[in-house]
Amino acid sequence: MDTNNNVTITGDLPESLAKASGLKDLPSKQSFLNILKLDKAVVYLLVDWSGPERVSRYFIYKALNELDNKNLPVFKIDCSDQTKEYVVEWLAGQGENKKYFYYGGWGETLLIAQGIIVDVIENPGKLGLDKTKAKLNEWGSAATIPST
Repeated sequence: MDTNNNVTITGDLPESLAKASGLKDLPSKQSFLNILKLDKAVVYLLVDWSGPERVSRYFIYKALNELDNKNLPVFKIDCSDQTKEYVVEWLAGQGENKKYFYYGGWGETLLIAQGIIVDVIENPGKLGLDKTKAKLNEWGSAATIPST
């Protein structure tokens, strides 16, 4: 794992880091469907049962805190209970092999444009803070939606 710094991550991330990241909860099917209408957004798939996801969550929170781009809508959806079939159905509609993002537990971070996955940050914990931050910054500062 490339952490770029020595970091100790406990079971509970500091509440201030989580709040400052700007990630908004998507607690319902309707809230999830609403963000799919946005021109651009970031959606983080959280699962509380995965150690690698906790590391990824730390890097996503930290990267978002360090980025200057506060106009990019960022969201998280808690998939810990593995009962959000509407997310699975949406991922299946995105193409082959996309459903594993839901079940993987690596902290997959979806970069979406108008309901379409354009790019993915797979396992930010393994990717490392600097590369995660660079990818989020690139997505947030892109003047136009990249073509798929």
